[in-house]
Amino acid sequence: MEQEPKPKSKNSILGGLAVLGIAFMKFKLFIFMMLKQGLSMFIMIGVYAMFFGPIYALIVVALILIHESGHYIFMKFFGLDPKLPVFIPFFGAFVAMEKLPPDQAVDAWVSLAGPLVGGVTSVILFFFGVQQGNGIMMAAGSTGCFFNLLQLIPAKPFDGGFVINAIAKWVLIPGAAMVFLAAYLLESPLFFILGIFSAFSAYRSFTGQVSERDLIKPATGLEKVMIGVAYFTLAGALGYIYYLSSDALVSFLPANKT
Repeated sequence: MEQEPKPKSKNSILGGLAVLGIAFMKFKLFIFMMLKQGLSMFIMIGVYAMFFGPIYALIVVALILIHESGHYIFMKFFGLDPKLPVFIPFFGAFVAMEKLPPDQAVDAWVSLAGPLVGGVTSVILFFFGVQQGNGIMMAAGSTGCFFNLLQLIPAKPFDGGFVINAIAKWVLIPGAAMVFLAAYLLESPLFFILGIFSAFSAYRSFTGQVSERDLIKPATGLEKVMIGVAYFTLAGALGYIYYLSSDALVSFLPANKT
């Protein structure tokens, strides 16, 4: 004779409901975070589309996403628990990390990863646009090269500032001057504000008023050489490609064709 199944106890039912409730809250939090990150990206696309058109806006925001993905992947590789990118129109985007890098070498490679991945993608996009005779792709690729090149300025909060901090922090001083020069050449109040921030950050580095991120283990001599070679090679390559892309875009314009 089969025994009838025993009714579940009140405690087991409550326990099951509690597990379901926790799972639901975590899933709800995950959905909220995804919507939050995605919303910032779509807002940026919308803002850029109003100024530059939808196709160009989509490509440029995609290039920014790829740049930030470089940071994200390296942070994930080094176990720094990165968060999803947050987009801010006309500022770019950023990826926050829950943990500090174990040393300045890791911090430098994580910072360099964005311009590396984003820069290479921008170069490929530009030359693909040249082959296809597509002016939008050429313009977006050139813009991507310029954006990633700017990120290599050796001043904080740019990526280059955290890279150069691992090599020789005194370079942060001329780096801050470069930000002011960029503000003048681009006629950008935003870069002027960033220049003030960069100058203040450099000042703090030499007065001992540093952040917790600046107190991590210094890079070794060999690590400094390797980081320096990678940094200056990437900056030089992106600068040269951007120079070529600017000339190519000018000659591509209908008014300059014979």
